[in-house]
Amino acid sequence: MIKLSDIARQNLPLIDEFVREFVRLTKESKFILRNEVSEFELNIKNFLKTNYGAIGVNSGTDALFLAMQYANLGRNSEVLVPSRTYIASVSAIHHVKAVPIFVDIGDDLNLNLDDLEAKITPLTRAIMPVHLSGHPCNMDRILEIAKRNHLSVIEDAAQAIGAQFKGKAVGTFGNFGAISLHPLKSLGVLGDGGLLLVKDEILSEQIRIFRDHAHPQPKIEENYMGFGINSRLDNMQAAFASIKLNYLDIWINRRRKIAKQYSESLMSTPLAIQAEKFLTSISQTSNYFDTFNSFVISVNDPLSFQSFMLEGPNPVEVSRCFRKPLHNHPTLMKQLGTKQAISLPKTEYYAERTISLPIYPELTDLEVELISEKINAYTY
Repeated sequence: MIKLSDIARQNLPLIDEFVREFVRLTKESKFILRNEVSEFELNIKNFLKTNYGAIGVNSGTDALFLAMQYANLGRNSEVLVPSRTYIASVSAIHHVKAVPIFVDIGDDLNLNLDDLEAKITPLTRAIMPVHLSGHPCNMDRILEIAKRNHLSVIEDAAQAIGAQFKGKAVGTFGNFGAISLHPLKSLGVLGDGGLLLVKDEILSEQIRIFRDHAHPQPKIEENYMGFGINSRLDNMQAAFASIKLNYLDIWINRRRKIAKQYSESLMSTPLAIQAEKFLTSISQTSNYFDTFNSFVISVNDPLSFQSFMLEGPNPVEVSRCFRKPLHNHPTLMKQLGTKQAISLPKTEYYAERTISLPIYPELTDLEVELISEKINAYTY
């Protein structure tokens, strides 16, 4: 079977580099907030070509939480967020006692900005665009809406490191940008990890201190600046991330090449309109530089498609994605105090139809060809 994801294929060729760092750091026994973390933070800034503060934390979820914590939101402040996202986006809003206001999506599976603008109220304080699957949102219009309405922008770029809008890295447009280093992301460590990008220099330094129990560096005994939290990217993961960062451009280009081949195969199917959009985003003239953390298509009968892909001598693992929109999730509705279901037609439409195909740099040319032939052969 061709797996939906195969993390070992990426990590095993790098194992000698990982082992050298593991041995070195074990001998030095310096594991928390040492040179490896600050070096990785600097490397990320250089990769993203940004002067934003880059703060290594222990997960993309914590990066979102810290952004919400420092976004000057009061209790019951409203934050505009897509319902088609991972729960971490909404958890971060909920945990600071703010209120998620769910916004519908467009056919690119990102925020519908007309719906977003219509849902702004006097209580709205922030917009959380989610660059889902590595596809950038239209940051020009989001920033224009935010400026006109005096709103903060907190980018959820968890799945989108390296993605760009008009040549600028996502995560570096708003007040804050959150990136995940989860193993399944385009830049994944060997455990948990995350990054927070911060526009304001003073806030950046405050958050850098807050992530370590409000203990400024260098540490002097009990010189706390207040009550912080423990959310530190550890040295070992930072060292592993720096190794992988050396290959990230190559991996992203490979993902885009695979996406192009899939899209060309789909051009001869009823999904040609979707394929044309992918091919447009891959073209050199596009404003949207998509990193294809996932390759997501919409089919009328996803269960039939999934069964077909698993059949025959070359089975391919695919996955349905975001099947339960957060705005109508029964457990979450209770937690959020939602008294009646709301309607987000596009979100609900795509929840019933979307499928993720394998797209990781280590897929062989033969495997990509087999997958392309199979998606072309399905009767849509």
